[in-house]
Amino acid sequence: MPHDLTSTFTTAPLKPELWLLDPAVVHLNHGSYGAVPLPVLQAQRDAAERIERSPERFYRADLSPAIASVRSRVAEFLHTDAAGLVLVQNATEAVQVVLQSLELKPGSQIVYTDHAYWWVQTAIARACLQSGAVPRPVPLRRLNDPAAMAAALVNDVVAAVTPRTALVVLDQITSASALRLPVEEVIDAVASGVPVMIDAAHAPGLMENPVPVGAAIWLGNLHKWAFAARTAAALVVAPEWRDRVRPLVSSAGQDDGFPGSFSYLGTQDPTAYLALPTALAFPHEHLGLSFEQLRRRNTQVLEEGLALVAERLGVAPAVPNGLPLNVLPMGRQATPESAAALTTKLREAGVEVALTSVGDRLYARVSVQAYVGLEDFDALARALQQELG
Repeated sequence: MPHDLTSTFTTAPLKPELWLLDPAVVHLNHGSYGAVPLPVLQAQRDAAERIERSPERFYRADLSPAIASVRSRVAEFLHTDAAGLVLVQNATEAVQVVLQSLELKPGSQIVYTDHAYWWVQTAIARACLQSGAVPRPVPLRRLNDPAAMAAALVNDVVAAVTPRTALVVLDQITSASALRLPVEEVIDAVASGVPVMIDAAHAPGLMENPVPVGAAIWLGNLHKWAFAARTAAALVVAPEWRDRVRPLVSSAGQDDGFPGSFSYLGTQDPTAYLALPTALAFPHEHLGLSFEQLRRRNTQVLEEGLALVAERLGVAPAVPNGLPLNVLPMGRQATPESAAALTTKLREAGVEVALTSVGDRLYARVSVQAYVGLEDFDALARALQQELG
């Protein structure tokens, strides 16, 4: 859907000195790994020093209440119930936790779209191979018409669900194609009793209320758009599924059930979790913006920048999606391998951006955070012109 920006924000970089990013490189791929601000790195270092003052006391007495406090802060940020939220390292771990908790049987089915994140598809394939379950991908259609795509997806997912369906997996925002999928509509349309897992790797920090009502499982990275130190993610589980969901590692809190069993997983490094309150306060305290205002500013920079690149390259413009993460069609065919090779060439030229292959077509997936300015898109256009001819 087109995005209507009701306020105009600066298109100059916002306080780039708050990051350690190499100023000789153009950083237009925040959506892959994020970039940790200096105040958050300092909070993580402070947490590490706190542990080292008395590791015995920390792991035996301080860790569990500290994690509980952070869980409450993250739940407040996501507008969800802290009793259903646990912290995990990343979305990939969260998916593995869910898949192992399903107790899949031969003939069970997992429904997902062909735009699911590659490593999620890999995890589904492995779980099916081990259990005898069957992966059932649903292709996304009519990608250039968001309303038609959404309607088709709801119908196609409903048609794919059978009495053997053990799980439906749906991206809130797809990775390679930056599409916002109609997760609420799918949840409402899917038959009662069929759990829907929402892979929201990109949602925290971009969507104010990302956890949809009715989702059995929701998971999202905090180190992409919520300024967390790597690695930190949230896994939210509906009440009726909590007694089934267990961490990958059985440790001291195993008998505590959900969520306590996720608090102490051996002698792990919890400093990324402990720095989360600083991460969630970062936009307001250091940029003077709310997460919503920052999203709108970053989206404005991205939309203006992609329009500039499209004009320079003579390609079709991007379809606005209201996010600071979007794709620009390059007007040529590509394989995943050729797209990855082009990404490497652009990196060597000093421009970090993700080239992706979607439906055998080449796209530039560009993502903007506060440290990006409109002038960065001049460098992107020049690099693409040089490599694509």
